Amino acid sequence: MSAWRHRGEPPAARGPRRPSHFEYSRVALTFDSEGSNCAGWLYRPDGVESPPVVVMAGELAAERRFGLRPYAERLAEAGYAAFLFDYRHTGDSDGEPRNLVDPDSQIVDWHAALSGLRGRDEIDSRSLVLWGAGLSGGYALRAAAEDGRVAAVAAQNPMLDGKAVTRGRGVKGALAALAAGVRDRLQSRLLGPYRVPVVGDGSSMAVFEDPGVRAAYRDLVPPGSAWRDETPARLFLSLLRYRALPDPDAITCPTLLVSGTRDDLAPADAVAALADELPDATLVELPAGHFDHYDRAFEQTFGHLLSFLRTVR
Repeated sequence: MSAWRHRGEPPAARGPRRPSHFEYSRVALTFDSEGSNCAGWLYRPDGVESPPVVVMAGELAAERRFGLRPYAERLAEAGYAAFLFDYRHTGDSDGEPRNLVDPDSQIVDWHAALSGLRGRDEIDSRSLVLWGAGLSGGYALRAAAEDGRVAAVAAQNPMLDGKAVTRGRGVKGALAALAAGVRDRLQSRLLGPYRVPVVGDGSSMAVFEDPGVRAAYRDLVPPGSAWRDETPARLFLSLLRYRALPDPDAITCPTLLVSGTRDDLAPADAVAALADELPDATLVELPAGHFDHYDRAFEQTFGHLLSFLRTVR
């Protein structure tokens, strides 16, 4: 099925409009995911009774502090609640080893977040919208397909498979990454995890090795952050078999896909191909790289998100 396509500036907003600016409050919440506490922030606009909620998580091995707060703040100012959360093993959430990237368990965390929000009275738990960026964009799509009750899903530069972490390494580099993953699996049982840098400094193997990607990722890390630039190497194994959405027809809710035509981590042609397979998709293509949506392309990206949300019933 052909998707609605937009390029450049967002279209004129449709649907009910809210005042342009609300004050808002932020409260810390936790929810349980398979026995571990996950931490999050709930942004709630003042004076809005039972606002719809956008549930948000970010890039690979990133914390909720990495680039997501401006989106949550602007959503709250526009009259929407936003819930940012850290996966298990990440940020303020429980779990060892730290910064573990595991698609299966992190998708479970999405479902646990939804379950926790559906028990809260101060929000409209019937109007939950999933929003994910990068690897979490793929997770959000999967969670929407599996849940079947969310109002909508938005995926910004979604990584639709695990090729993003092996693309460009060549055969030798890919084999080295897989060997590091096997080493981590074996070593972790006795000696603890074998870790590799997420971005590194170019002197050793890292998850992201492109110099531009390394610099852009580091720009997301707030000053003074305690985040450590490392992750257990088993992610190379888990991402090798990862596919975000084996059955696109399983998503029955409205879907927003945002891609960057200069994005090498989540190629725009793959995102466009997925949009054509979804029953109700809006595709936005911007002349941007993977991380530009957090700075120079932020206004355009947020404008498209807000226009999309105003069409969701």
